[in-house]
Amino acid sequence: MKFKIFILTLSAVSVIATGIIYPSLPEIIPVHWNIYGEVDRTANKLYAFLMAVAPFVMYVLMRLIPKIDPRRDSYEKHKKAYEIVILSMMLFFIGIHWAAMSTALGFLQDVSFIVKMLVGILFMIIGNYLTQVKHNYTFGIRTPWTLASETVWHKTHRVSAYTFFICGFIWFVLSFLNKPYIFFILISLVITMIIFLIVYSYLLFEKERKAKER
Repeated sequence: MKFKIFILTLSAVSVIATGIIYPSLPEIIPVHWNIYGEVDRTANKLYAFLMAVAPFVMYVLMRLIPKIDPRRDSYEKHKKAYEIVILSMMLFFIGIHWAAMSTALGFLQDVSFIVKMLVGILFMIIGNYLTQVKHNYTFGIRTPWTLASETVWHKTHRVSAYTFFICGFIWFVLSFLNKPYIFFILISLVITMIIFLIVYSYLLFEKERKAKER
């Protein structure tokens, strides 16, 4: 209950603070930046409220997920990990929102390094708790092979904890290098990690299947 009150209060404070600064915002605000740190998409300042309520919407959706998951019992087993991920994601979206607001108000010129830094922190936090995630159908590393075998699920999440943390650490460190090519390195890193985990879970499943056939 305390956790729920804290994160909902946090979202409410962010929305209220957005309302306070709203009169000071320009009519057109930046909402997206390219790999060079240049604004490439803008919107009416009303968009600021959409960004402000995004964490709350995300919270509602993530609270609904355990209720519709066929393995909803697993969420009680990894409740702490799930709640920390929810909190981390809400802080991530709130951080992105206020980085954008700071740019709109003229306090920041380039928020790309903040975004990369926050992504790195988020990945490290997720990696730190992935080993606690029990078998389910909507939260975690979901491939056909992890969903088909709890053993594959467990082993894949144990390895993915390291890969997520390492990937996040690299994102965090490289976020301080404001070079366009860094973006491609970081995206390539994530794609490589995803492919590795997919292949790894498949190989584990095949190994388990062959062992059962003997």
